[in-house]
Amino acid sequence: MGSSVRDVVYDHLRRKGIPESEIPAQFDDVVKVLNESFGGSARVIVYKTLVELYQQYSMRVDFTYQESLRDHMSMLRERVVVDHILPRRVQREDPSLEGRLPFVQSIVTSSSR
Repeated sequence: MGSSVRDVVYDHLRRKGIPESEIPAQFDDVVKVLNESFGGSARVIVYKTLVELYQQYSMRVDFTYQESLRDHMSMLRERVVVDHILPRRVQREDPSLEGRLPFVQSIVTSSSR
């Protein structure tokens, strides 16, 4: 999504009581608000957002526009929590994470003792 579309969506959600920081936690509410406001076009916004999230977590996008987007959001959330996956932007912004994940590093260090 372009920055202007993103800004409009964030502003609209904020006016409906969903701040940007709460979007992941209130995913179902976000979808509901977008559907009420944008009708069928909301599905495109949700799909594009999920694709971007999957790419940020370096996960393969193996679903289509027609599949259950809620299920794919749940699967992504579960993978992130269970596998301790960090988004690319966090890895780039924190030099101590360059080329490795701290969780993986701690496992390697503790098992070699």
